[in-house]
Amino acid sequence: MDSMWSASTIKVIGPGIDDPDFADKLSRMIGDHDVVSTSTSHSESGKSTSVSMRQERILPADAIRALPKGTALCFATGMRVAVLDLKPWYLQPGADEISAASERASQGITQRAIAKTAPRHLDFGKAA
Repeated sequence: MDSMWSASTIKVIGPGIDDPDFADKLSRMIGDHDVVSTSTSHSESGKSTSVSMRQERILPADAIRALPKGTALCFATGMRVAVLDLKPWYLQPGADEISAASERASQGITQRAIAKTAPRHLDFGKAA
């Protein structure tokens, strides 16, 4: 699976990732961003404010797992990750035609797979 994942140039991931290591890997691929942190202290000599930067994950693993239904992440080679807002095709005009075409394609794939794995009968009894 890792080889197939690495070889893919476009990857789409939806909500519900249950593998914490995979979700963390996705989070690391998305990356970090700088967050400004300000702290103020008070003393007898007055008030002191300091500003510092820290790195924080853009999208932590738990947020990837909890993506809202209808949302997906798209990882494409050479580009930053994109958040996709998916449209339910089955509610769009023409859904019946898409559904029928999908069913025909699935049946064709199934028939070819069965034909490929069916035992072949060889006729060894006939002379040339």
